[in-house]
Amino acid sequence: MWRIFRIIFSVILVISLLSGCMSKSQKKSIYNKAVPIAQQYMKDNYNADVMFSDYEFLDPMNSEIVLYGHMVGDENDTFSIGVSHKTFRINNLIGSSKIMDRYVKPDK
Repeated sequence: MWRIFRIIFSVILVISLLSGCMSKSQKKSIYNKAVPIAQQYMKDNYNADVMFSDYEFLDPMNSEIVLYGHMVGDENDTFSIGVSHKTFRINNLIGSSKIMDRYVKPDK
């Protein structure tokens, strides 16, 4: 009986440790740090001023926050941008063709 209890407890413990649960304040802090990085990326690489309307965290093993937004002045030009919340580097960008066609090679 105790052996089964210990096995079940161990499984629950491992699952909770792997899930990497974050508090709302931790998520908000990551969001607040990711937004200016993503805005600067869009300005440098797409010559676009953008606003963010929503975000979501992918599974904890992925360590990515996805920001959803649109170009300032045109809510139809939407995009999503993935930012690693460990390194705060841009992982990917998916957007409307109007945004993607604006790509400019950054001066670096």
